[in-house]
Amino acid sequence: MIKCIIIDDEFPARILLKEFIEKIPTLELIGSYKSGIDALPTLQAGEVDLMFLDIQMPDITGVNFVKMLGNRKPLVVFTTAYSEYAIESYQLDVLDYLLKPFSFDRFMQAVGKAIARTSSVSASEPTANSNKAEDETENTNDFMLIKQEHKISRVKFDSILYIEGLREYITIHCKDEKILVRDTLKNITDALPPDKFKRVQKSFIVRTDIIKTLYGNQIEIEGVKDPIPVGKLYLDSIKKLFKEK
Repeated sequence: MIKCIIIDDEFPARILLKEFIEKIPTLELIGSYKSGIDALPTLQAGEVDLMFLDIQMPDITGVNFVKMLGNRKPLVVFTTAYSEYAIESYQLDVLDYLLKPFSFDRFMQAVGKAIARTSSVSASEPTANSNKAEDETENTNDFMLIKQEHKISRVKFDSILYIEGLREYITIHCKDEKILVRDTLKNITDALPPDKFKRVQKSFIVRTDIIKTLYGNQIEIEGVKDPIPVGKLYLDSIKKLFKEK
């Protein structure tokens, strides 16, 4: 099953794509959004295989949205009424370019490409070399995307010191700035690499490679003046970090 989403600011276009998708058993629609900003939490959760994306949208264009996603983007099919973006779209390594209004047959051609691409990936047997290549690719994903009102920002993982949650808001404490975001620690955890970040208390996530000391139920981290509390449920996992060093 190919999990897909729709991003288009026009309601009729979203309805048409939904009807097309529901006709194909191989596709599963998991979200329909008016803008890339609205779709960001679903994309960051890593559940999307295929994205049907409009280009001309008010908050952020489809082209710029794909550029922001970088290596973390799923398969992309542009759906647009403007033919002048065709060349640029293929430079972004998108799967297909559907010019509105498009027929179901033309839509099926794009879906066929997606099925072929996903089938070829799943059919390949993992080897030592392929695993190494996969690791190297994953290592290029060194940032996450943060939604702030009407903009999306890239935040590099290595710039983050710790993340603090307070009800429906979180504060991302970076080396040179603090970023306030309306979100939850649970959602932000899904966007963080688990080998670099660890929950240490119900309201705190820290970058593990900058933890300096553990004393009692507190830790000190590089670049932060005040200690950070460690909850009882997380204390053993923090102690384990020191044994591994």
